[in-house]
Amino acid sequence: METNFITIQDASEISQKSIQTIRRAIKAKKLKVRKMKTPQGFNYLIDKEMLFSLYRIKNTEKASTETQKETTTQEFDTDSRTTSRVNKVGRDMITADEFRDFTKVLDKMVNQHSEERQNFMRLVNTLQEKIFVLENQMNLLKTPAKKWYQLWK
Repeated sequence: METNFITIQDASEISQKSIQTIRRAIKAKKLKVRKMKTPQGFNYLIDKEMLFSLYRIKNTEKASTETQKETTTQEFDTDSRTTSRVNKVGRDMITADEFRDFTKVLDKMVNQHSEERQNFMRLVNTLQEKIFVLENQMNLLKTPAKKWYQLWK
């Protein structure tokens, strides 16, 4: 795949438009595309420059790739009570308090799941016992080997 062409998914992420909008632009021939054959059909590759000019996007791709590479280096904000990490991209990382709250919620869900599992197993055991009782009653109700009129003989 050439660097001048990108997939429809990438184009929708860059332009912040839906995939269907990008497909409509392709159908209306507003975007220059290249077909790439696959076993399932065709994948469309979109020219980046056409995408940038159609949706008036600044070509900040080079800058964004550099900042994505720098996401591994993080700054620490020591002004707050809990130390939170902030990406150079600008997205906040989860704080310690949020993580504790999240783990508490997960613990509650796990406990609730185990209780529900125990209740389910009790119900299954009860059902098995009732089926066993019904089978025994069915065996008792089976027709006897003797016919009814042979009782008086």
